[in-house]
Amino acid sequence: MKTIIRKTASAAVLILAAGLSVPAYAQSAPQDDTASLDDIIVTAQRREQSLQDVPIAITAFNAETLERTAAQGIQDVASKAPGVTLTQFNIGEPQLYIRGVGTTSDSAASDPSIGVSIDEVSIGRAGASSLAFLDIERVEILRGPQGTLYGRNASGGALNVYTRKPQLEDTTMALLRYGSFNEWGGEAVINRMMGENSAARLAVRVNSNDGYAENVPSGRGLEGGRQYGARLSMMTQSGPWSLEGSVDVSRDRMDGHARIPVTATGTAPAFVTLINGLRAGLDVRQSFSSADNYQDRDNWGATVRAGYEAEAFDFVSLTSYRDNEYSWRDNLGGLPFPAFPLLVDDRASENASQFSQELRLVSKPDSPISWVAGVYYFSEDVDRDERFIVQAALPIAPASFGGDTEFLQSAQNTSYAAFGQATIPFASIWELTLGARWTHDEREIHQIALDNEAGANPPPGIPLGPGGSPYNIRAEASFEEPTWKVALAVEPFDNVRLYASYDRGYKAGSFPSGAQTGVQAGTPLRSELLDNYELGLKSTIMDGRLRFNAAAFKLEYDDLQVYELLGLTLVTSNAQAEVNGYEIESAFAVTNNLTIGGSYTSLDAKFTSNAQSGALTLLYNGLTLPRSPDSQYTLYADGEWDMWGGELAARVDYQWTDDFFFDPSNNPEVRSPAHSLVGAYASWEAANGVKVAVYGKNLGDEEYQQHIIKNVGVGFSVFGPPRSYGMTISRSF
Repeated sequence: MKTIIRKTASAAVLILAAGLSVPAYAQSAPQDDTASLDDIIVTAQRREQSLQDVPIAITAFNAETLERTAAQGIQDVASKAPGVTLTQFNIGEPQLYIRGVGTTSDSAASDPSIGVSIDEVSIGRAGASSLAFLDIERVEILRGPQGTLYGRNASGGALNVYTRKPQLEDTTMALLRYGSFNEWGGEAVINRMMGENSAARLAVRVNSNDGYAENVPSGRGLEGGRQYGARLSMMTQSGPWSLEGSVDVSRDRMDGHARIPVTATGTAPAFVTLINGLRAGLDVRQSFSSADNYQDRDNWGATVRAGYEAEAFDFVSLTSYRDNEYSWRDNLGGLPFPAFPLLVDDRASENASQFSQELRLVSKPDSPISWVAGVYYFSEDVDRDERFIVQAALPIAPASFGGDTEFLQSAQNTSYAAFGQATIPFASIWELTLGARWTHDEREIHQIALDNEAGANPPPGIPLGPGGSPYNIRAEASFEEPTWKVALAVEPFDNVRLYASYDRGYKAGSFPSGAQTGVQAGTPLRSELLDNYELGLKSTIMDGRLRFNAAAFKLEYDDLQVYELLGLTLVTSNAQAEVNGYEIESAFAVTNNLTIGGSYTSLDAKFTSNAQSGALTLLYNGLTLPRSPDSQYTLYADGEWDMWGGELAARVDYQWTDDFFFDPSNNPEVRSPAHSLVGAYASWEAANGVKVAVYGKNLGDEEYQQHIIKNVGVGFSVFGPPRSYGMTISRSF
């Protein structure tokens, strides 16, 4: 308890140094009466609003911040928002958690717990959301259930990516990048008018690097690869009508993981000795994982947005189709066989396509009551294949426990919803927000488990055997739930807003992947329900120089869907859980050139029940929820100055994350130690639009784990990139 109090107090002092305690510093700094923070405009409630007016805990990153943090994907911004943790099994299975809410399920018949959208289009499969940033306008991260406007797969929050739209002007931008590990890449954006009221925009990106890790026997690179992407957008306006359309494609050809065994207090001494001997002289980014490992992905999608401005309301139609294919191969141990008596070669592929249609009506900006109402339809087809080729030897298991097993899934997921939300001002300083959504989900699943050795070496290989057997089953289920939002806000003083809210989130029930028996494969987990109670403060004071936001929350989980790998057996269950915490975000304009700020999150995320998986009781009660560090904080300084005939910009970021567990059982081998990351950026832009920038990431050369799989008391881990640098040269004209 003393340690938690000390950490909380220390971090709070640091954050408040960039917030409430800043005025004392500012008195000794040169005063600049024109200094103020820019207003941040978001569309979290399907309309343009100031971030400070929205009764939601939300963090927004604009294009300038994305550039100055050298962000190239969701993984570069997620951890900079309070209460957010992003780990990644591979590019097809990112694992995003907000306030302790998330999932590791890869099933074809399941949903993510955090809704991810691109230009307001909800992405059904997690692998289709882990995109590289290309011509991005902003990223918004909403914390807490978003069940009214975002639906069934936003029980824990939402991450919304907005791309830049075509503009009625002719502009061009070209950029070249070079960095550590022989990274090179380029981006180009061309925007052209296509008549008086029409425009088109083309953005392309290519990036390649040799990888920051290596396969020990061959010396070949791991954790690198090549990425390509392009987006073509067009828009036209005709009287009250507007029409926008876009087509995007991306292609990833990435190297495999460099998985490293990490021993813990529970590891058998014989394994500790064996692993230390096999890895003598190697660092955490040198692995025996196969050089033939890979991660491939192909994405494409098309979106059409039609709008009509009527006299009393605005109408929006949003139609989208997306297709995602990915495959990967991973050696889950990262050690040579039979020197280490277990080899797990995991191979998977997935093809998914989705269609969505949303129709909504939105009140006019000057309407006394702000409201939105609509209907939503979503359909998805997913085919998934995962194969385990396992070799075993004593003392782990007899050779007969090895084998070649395969799990096939074919799923059709459909969702229908109707929703509405209104914000009603009253008594001059009060606002009441009421929202509701009804969602109906349907799932159809065909699951097959194969013993590719056709029973020649019984029992079937793990993870199917020895407790399971091959099966071929079909199942279906439907789920429906109402969700809602109630928020009361008051502004007792100018630019100081207090709010209290109660939100219900919902995630539909799911069928597990990798089930051991036909009964387990055909029995869905119950739907998740999440109630969030929140008190918040949003303030912009000192003539706009200081922004200080805070939120305290309590989340109550009913039937949390839990997935865990025990040995090489997947267990699935529903459990109860509770999360208590608070968050602080602050920014202060020291002068009109320099801004400092930061954030802090405190979480107490616990299971409040055990769980049942078939006949097995899982002793979760009182344990910490996965990916839920007790505390996290960030600090930054960002500035720009007129210098040398151009503009000089610089930024420094620091983020610290407490230790957390990757699995619900809280075994010591899946504990990720606390770590900090430091990044820096500097650029100079000439008057003619030429910009030179340099940046560094993980400047402290921290060794931290991006993913852990446990087995035989060992945490087989993937470590994040070491210290790296890069530079870009660009021109806009």
